Amino acid sequence: MAETNPFPLLSVIDTARIVRELEQALDDHRDWIKALVAEMVCRTEPNPADLEPDAHRKGQFSHWFSNEINPHLNDHPDFARVVELFEVMHEEARQLQLLIKDGKDISPNQYQHFLNSSDMFVRQLRALHTDARSLLSDTDPLTGVATRQAMYARLEQEQQRSKRSGQPSSIVMADVDRFKEVNDTYGHLAGDKVLQAFAHYLLDHLRPYDQVYRYGGEEFVLLLPNATPEQAKRIIERVRRGLMNQRTRIGNGSVVQITASFGITQLIYDISSKTAIEYADRAMYESKRSGRNRLRIWEETLDKSNKEKSKKTASL
Repeated sequence: MAETNPFPLLSVIDTARIVRELEQALDDHRDWIKALVAEMVCRTEPNPADLEPDAHRKGQFSHWFSNEINPHLNDHPDFARVVELFEVMHEEARQLQLLIKDGKDISPNQYQHFLNSSDMFVRQLRALHTDARSLLSDTDPLTGVATRQAMYARLEQEQQRSKRSGQPSSIVMADVDRFKEVNDTYGHLAGDKVLQAFAHYLLDHLRPYDQVYRYGGEEFVLLLPNATPEQAKRIIERVRRGLMNQRTRIGNGSVVQITASFGITQLIYDISSKTAIEYADRAMYESKRSGRNRLRIWEETLDKSNKEKSKKTASL
């Protein structure tokens, strides 16, 4: 889903680390440029290691960058272009250093060509940095999933994609069962650990291109592209059953079992994303009303059934 999230399913910790690494990469590049310019101005002998054909793979910055040790950066759709520019820039720098070593002059065109390559590399690296910082601002700091604010823009984009491609998409409202009891019994720090564990379980067990958003409190919205409600039901049922087997440590030797209730609806382009979320929420409520730790698909008959039950309850 490169068009909307260049770093899919990252925790806030991973995202913050990427931001720091890219900032360090930009600093290291500036230092490298300064040293290279000093060589050209002062005509000092280049380091022999810098003259090797694989020089771009040596050094702290080069090792981190050219060996592609960060799997999250590898997944970014523009990272291959950055690697390409990095190698071209270093090869041009090596050619300049070979001229310096041989006591030859560097022409203005050769120097300008190198500067252009360097500028292109820096612009692309800054674009990666901007993407990472943007994602960090849209990440819930407690759970590491995307925020409600980021969700609405993404849902609208998915509606448009679904309209163009004809491929269905589904959204799911997920609510942690008996969460208030955890807070009341063990405290809010324990509740935070439960939310973190639930969010991380979703990230680990949904499909790689599915999206998770914290909607508020103990509620999460899941976006499942290319899935009808029935297909989404099979995916979420697998997640629900697996979650039942998990145990979460919440401190002081206490362990709790997490379960959740789910509501599913299709995300279609002719209704608003807020309306779709409301439908998913109604289906989730029916899962709660039916005993929790269940899932339901929203349909109009479900709403009619709930209204009839409410009327009967009111008349008693």
